[in-house]
Amino acid sequence: MSQDIIEKAKGFLMDPAETFRNAQSDDLGEAFKYFAIILAINSVLSGLLVMAGVGAATEIPGMALGIAGSFASGIAAIVGTFIGGIIGLFIGGIIVHIFVALIIGGNGIEQTIKALIYGATPGMLLGWIPFIGIIGGLWSLVLYIIGIRELHDTTTGKAAVAVLLPVIILVALLVMLAFVVAGLIIAGGAMSAA
Repeated sequence: MSQDIIEKAKGFLMDPAETFRNAQSDDLGEAFKYFAIILAINSVLSGLLVMAGVGAATEIPGMALGIAGSFASGIAAIVGTFIGGIIGLFIGGIIVHIFVALIIGGNGIEQTIKALIYGATPGMLLGWIPFIGIIGGLWSLVLYIIGIRELHDTTTGKAAVAVLLPVIILVALLVMLAFVVAGLIIAGGAMSAA
């Protein structure tokens, strides 16, 4: 990893507001290269944990996969995490930017995607560690807000609404889906018992 990427990651972890201000002129290609590197680190470390037997992907219900299965699961975790991270970045960027455009107006979708790329730093660098990864994810959420604020020249409150509103809506939809599925399971059980 080049010294520039290490310094940038350190800046986002230690002095995010100033580092976001300095990154405002970064082009999207430069930001994406940074993201690909920290995502690759996260993917490889996550895959190694799977290979070591830490994680749900190491077992098929009722049957241990063994060394070959753990290796294959680890490789699948590396590839899946990397591809999922890239897809998630752009889907998340579009969704968050819709809220940025509605609430803030903003400086364009590139700035929103850069805020998500750079804000992902703690989540990517810590997210592979069991339990500690939650702290990295929460820290990233805070950095997304700081990034939107700095890169779109807005207030912390507006940035927080633009970032948190899609998260709240997603959680609400998942809770409703869980209730629907639970209701269908209960109804199916009642019908089969009758």
